[in-house]
Amino acid sequence: MPHRAAALLLLALAVPSFAQAPAFHQTDKRLPITLTPVERNQTLYEMREFLHGFHNIHLGLANGDMRLVALTARTMAPFLDRLPESMRERTPEEFVQIAIALRESLEALARSAETSGDVQEIHGHLAEVVTYCSGCHDTFRLQATPPRARR
Repeated sequence: MPHRAAALLLLALAVPSFAQAPAFHQTDKRLPITLTPVERNQTLYEMREFLHGFHNIHLGLANGDMRLVALTARTMAPFLDRLPESMRERTPEEFVQIAIALRESLEALARSAETSGDVQEIHGHLAEVVTYCSGCHDTFRLQATPPRARR
């Protein structure tokens, strides 16, 4: 019984610190990328597909399936090519550069899976990929154009 009381006391003391939300700035200082609603949906779909890709890469690594790792990375690599041309024409150069670096990192990851199969090396490439993802999310935000009013 004393152990249970001590555990409940610790839990009661810990809960308020978990419940405190981090302080956020009032303004979002990330650069906006203005998209049509269709372009925004396509971009968000691609991001969700990246999450599925990360899952498959981790699954392949956990099971020693380097073929799955390589195939998934190669499927993820041409992200920029899948975006609508109209969007690519309007995106900032920095966004394009991140997308190109992301592609190169994914291709390097795939090559490592195909050639050496060295899990530590692949994890290094994967960390680099995630760095580009988080860098992009830290730098840019998607902003949909408001729909045009009917006349």
